[in-house]
Amino acid sequence: MAGPPPPPERRATQGRARRERRPISARSSLFGRQLWRIGDWGGASEQIGRRWETLGARALERMIGTRRSGPNGESFVVRRALVLGAEPELAAAVHASGRAHADAILLGVANARTVLEPVDFKWTLETANPRQVGAEVLGQLLTDAPELLELRLAEALADLPAGEVPILLDGVFMAPDHAENRAHLAPTGPLDPTWAVLVPVDPEEFFSQLPGWDAARALAWADGESLRTLETADRYYRLGAGVLGALRRQRTGLFDAETAAPNGPAELAQLRRERRLTTTGELVAYLDRALIARAELVERLRDVERTSYPFGQFRQDLAARGVPIGGPGADRRWGRLYGEVIRKVGERVSAAGRELIASGKTEAEALAAVALRQADWAAVARRAVDDLLNARVER
Repeated sequence: MAGPPPPPERRATQGRARRERRPISARSSLFGRQLWRIGDWGGASEQIGRRWETLGARALERMIGTRRSGPNGESFVVRRALVLGAEPELAAAVHASGRAHADAILLGVANARTVLEPVDFKWTLETANPRQVGAEVLGQLLTDAPELLELRLAEALADLPAGEVPILLDGVFMAPDHAENRAHLAPTGPLDPTWAVLVPVDPEEFFSQLPGWDAARALAWADGESLRTLETADRYYRLGAGVLGALRRQRTGLFDAETAAPNGPAELAQLRRERRLTTTGELVAYLDRALIARAELVERLRDVERTSYPFGQFRQDLAARGVPIGGPGADRRWGRLYGEVIRKVGERVSAAGRELIASGKTEAEALAAVALRQADWAAVARRAVDDLLNARVER
């Protein structure tokens, strides 16, 4: 939940930064960080990351029974692969420990000793830092490890050599084999090849399972591009997912929950015809301008919710009710409760906005109307405070 709001001057700075961000033009380069930002209109990086973890886990399974040597030069036979994210409860327990960790642990045998090697799944080696998979980081995770991790390790080690403490090795990054990752390895790049395992990936197999791939194919077809290489497929997937995400936001009313995913190719074709958007650059530039305009409205709506019941007023109301508001962790504790209160306010504001839209008002008119009812929203907030405090007492 949301914590205490940033001070007004910081909110103003954040708002200006969003407003003053340089829009994308039809001639902008749709590569690099800008490409990633466009893709994340539709959650492309998250989708790619999850998919790569799945395929990376399969690649680890194929290593079982093989001999490998990592950055330490220690040669060992791989016997097990423990993927920490494969089991939701285990992933949650490791995350809750607060310790840095890799995505998986290879378990093997070297000279009758058990060996543990961390593995981190990276779509791009640009973000790879050897400290992330260092033996020291693994040792810190295993020191006072979560109970479920200890149990899973014990199960995996059951028939491996026992008696001595396992050898902890520096680990590796598992990444797809494509030109950018190869260029990141020495002698041309900064990362020693012993820190990486590059895995061949079929573009169609990888991306066809992800939402937005149909839009990616439509964009590539319009540009006369082939999706046979992983690099090109990655680029067009980010563009397709981003365009699809932007279309979804555009069709979602200001006061509504997010709508279902649009029919990518069909709606793209319709938008291009209606707006005469010939190139992918023109399409992306148009959607970027639309998203900037939408973000302005969303920012004003959030201001209505928070300024109707500021965090300072919330603290005063707690004190008036005799609730102690100081002590260790107080800001975080009350910040969570304040977030719940503002969520309740947001629900009522959105319901009022939808009623105004149904009566024929535009979104801008409805937003202006709900902004005039701050006293109503403050009353909603105070009732929510009472309800939440009573619920805490009853528990």
